[in-house]
Amino acid sequence: MKRALRYILVSTLSIFFTLIAVGIIYIVADTHSRIQVQEGETYSSEQVEELVDEAKAEGQKSVLDSIKESLEEGNTIISVLKSLYPEYIVVAANSKYNFVPVNDSLPKNSFDINNLQEDENGIYSYVVDGQVVSRKGIDVSSHQGDIDWEAVAADGVEFVFVRAVYRGYGTGKIVVDEKCIENIEGAQAAGLDVGVYVFSQAISQAEVLEEASTVLNLLDGYTLQLPIVFDVEKVSDSEARTNSLTVEDRTALTITFLEAVQNAGYDSMIYHNTEMGAMLLDFTQLTDYKKWFAGYNKEFYWPYEFDIWQYSETGSVNGINGNVDLDIWLAQ
Repeated sequence: MKRALRYILVSTLSIFFTLIAVGIIYIVADTHSRIQVQEGETYSSEQVEELVDEAKAEGQKSVLDSIKESLEEGNTIISVLKSLYPEYIVVAANSKYNFVPVNDSLPKNSFDINNLQEDENGIYSYVVDGQVVSRKGIDVSSHQGDIDWEAVAADGVEFVFVRAVYRGYGTGKIVVDEKCIENIEGAQAAGLDVGVYVFSQAISQAEVLEEASTVLNLLDGYTLQLPIVFDVEKVSDSEARTNSLTVEDRTALTITFLEAVQNAGYDSMIYHNTEMGAMLLDFTQLTDYKKWFAGYNKEFYWPYEFDIWQYSETGSVNGINGNVDLDIWLAQ
């Protein structure tokens, strides 16, 4: 009985350690089977360790080669990191790369990169079953100067967001964009759908309500086809007055603005980039509001729902001198 038990114990341990060794091999081996073993051969623990080390080295070389190839093709470092870590939102901010886990509880977009087409002028369209299901748009401010809206419309632009109000990030002074009314009237006369946006640098409930009331008073007597947008951005200047805001602060101010314009009978929307959406706002509190995402890589990298994508800040459109932001209104 003891001998039988000893035999069973030894056999069990042998199988156990063999499985561990095989498990190690398969863990480090990738789909190309970097660890090469010969059928019918046996391997010492030292040989297994050597195979593991070789596999690790091959794996590291493969990753490095992949990064090198991607960079040589013109992709940015951030794009390479995004491809290597799909379970994270990779954000270049605060002089480092931040890896923010994708929140599985938030609604996701269903856009397919294979449906995105780009013409010779860098204009995007979204095509499903041979049909364009997106709309071409721009956003403008007084920086664009005088705009020939008939030429803009003839160039295929269907909608525009016009800056209405902005607040100084240093002074805190609120200002009405001098071209706002002129741009609204000109764009609508040319047949474009129009919305407006407010560049906020509010740091209190009183200030964000001031921004809301200013844009509502400005629009008195005007009809919009598109939402009033709350453009909440982080300013890179170290002296920016909003730098001290917490995630909860920014989220609360955003909701206050959106609710104020909705209560006045307008549609509302949030404009944000990757850093703002991933690190500076609590999106679990903002699921009920439309989103306008700004990101300048040719990919649907932002995982959560959005309606509009600002994909370029250096676009060109007939009727506008110089660069203009390009937008695409997508269909889910």
